[in-house]
Amino acid sequence: MLIEGLMALLVVLCTLAVLVVFKPLWVMNYLAMGRHCQRIKDIPYADDDRHTMDVYVPSAYSEDKPLVVFIHGGGWDEGHKDDYVFAGRAFSEMGYLTAIPNYRLYPQVQFPHFVEDVALAIASLSAQLTELGLKFRHPLPVVLVGHSAGAHSAAMLASRADYLVQAQAQVEIKGLVGLAGPYNLPLGDKLVVGKFDGVALREVSAQQIDSGQVDNGHDANPINLATDSMPKALLIHGAKDITVRPHHSESLGRRLQYLSVPCQNIVYEGTNHRHLVGALSFFGRFLNPVYKDIERFLKSL
Repeated sequence: MLIEGLMALLVVLCTLAVLVVFKPLWVMNYLAMGRHCQRIKDIPYADDDRHTMDVYVPSAYSEDKPLVVFIHGGGWDEGHKDDYVFAGRAFSEMGYLTAIPNYRLYPQVQFPHFVEDVALAIASLSAQLTELGLKFRHPLPVVLVGHSAGAHSAAMLASRADYLVQAQAQVEIKGLVGLAGPYNLPLGDKLVVGKFDGVALREVSAQQIDSGQVDNGHDANPINLATDSMPKALLIHGAKDITVRPHHSESLGRRLQYLSVPCQNIVYEGTNHRHLVGALSFFGRFLNPVYKDIERFLKSL
């Protein structure tokens, strides 16, 4: 019996190890603790099948706190809000009302539709919250949080106000949290080619280069579009991230510092691209302190 029990335990542990390697988001979602919130699923914000979002209402909901909009990653050609239940529950655990939208992906659309879709989702929030019977401040205070491609979209929305203006969003962007974001996007990268065709090139000045800019001058680069009116920012990266190198956060951080925008740039030694966001999950917090660092930032707003 003892041997059989040990064998069964070994099988379970091996299965879990395989899932952690090949299906890490599934594991994080399965283990995510939902006692802190109610998840309201598949709220439509426009007409496409991808135009839906989930809202997470914390059990200790307070209208005095800003709403968190978490934008998922996936290289602009994959990813789904259902993969990030653990993130919605994590922010709810902190006490923040949270929205996680889907958005259309390549090849159905190209840039800037990824960003425009998220802007539409944000613009719909006031009406959605009213319908749900939730009280909130006017204009709605919002903190943009994104991982990877989602961090790019979050930074685009924070640096270029016309996306939200065109969507008629009645919101105030209070903060930006970027997790492993590509802010100085090289259009020739194999993960980018085709998704940003037709992006207008910009002239990069010597002043921009001196302030931390490098020479990928185009309108899909948050580092090019950054202004001194951007909100307070927290940029976090893993030192072992080979999908999006840490220099992206470092460069945008220098640019914001040059513009006198309050910004903290944190690099976690030993952390890779997946583990950075995975540590938001309750059972992944041993990986790095991203949960505590974001919570501290949100409290500072």
